[in-house]
Amino acid sequence: MLNYSVDGYSSDGYFYDFSITIEPSYRTDAVSIINDASVLLNDVAFSRWTQSELLSWLNAGQLEVATQVVNSNANTQQIQLVAGSLQSSPEDSIRIVEFVRNMGVDGKTPGAAIRQIDRKTMDRFYPSWTSDVPSGSVVHVMYDAVDNNSAFYVWPPQPNYPQYIEIIYAQIPQQITNCAIGEKITIMPYYRNALLDYVLYRAFAKDSDSANQAQRSQAHYQMFMQAIGGKFSGDTNANNDKAMQ
Repeated sequence: MLNYSVDGYSSDGYFYDFSITIEPSYRTDAVSIINDASVLLNDVAFSRWTQSELLSWLNAGQLEVATQVVNSNANTQQIQLVAGSLQSSPEDSIRIVEFVRNMGVDGKTPGAAIRQIDRKTMDRFYPSWTSDVPSGSVVHVMYDAVDNNSAFYVWPPQPNYPQYIEIIYAQIPQQITNCAIGEKITIMPYYRNALLDYVLYRAFAKDSDSANQAQRSQAHYQMFMQAIGGKFSGDTNANNDKAMQ
């Protein structure tokens, strides 16, 4: 049986045709995950699963984690608004987690905090809010990541000389383009083991015509989801509570 430990990660319980122990590693180089996967696949020569294939699945795994766990690749950034009430999210945004504060016309001057409210509430109590007198300082933001995560509204509307605000958003992970030593994973390093399981899930799915390989694939996917599931639930609840305040 393969007994392995990668960052303290336990065996998946399946029997393999060779016996090896992988010493714990706390590196976050992408190639370290690729190499560990090749050992667990019994394909260190990358003959059945190429290095480029494994890397593409590692990138896919990063995006999956970032999509489901909003703080796994969070970015705090000052963004410049445009005139009016309708605004756009950053192009590399999966979803905006929090609207923090006003940052002035230069993006460097901290101002008043911003309060996020529900747009339907604003519509009900102040129907003419979109045509209100423009002001450079944002008081309320209305954003619904479910209906449209690429846009949000501000009140008061921005004037023709709009200012900056500070936001925290879940960022699409930067693609890892090669397996060179020193090429790091983009998301937080404690998701290393989850990424390893995701790569193995995709690798075994390549041979899903075999019932045994399909079973292994699903086992690794379940472990991947278990690794991120609890944290995903906590982050979602926290974000919902924040939006309701």
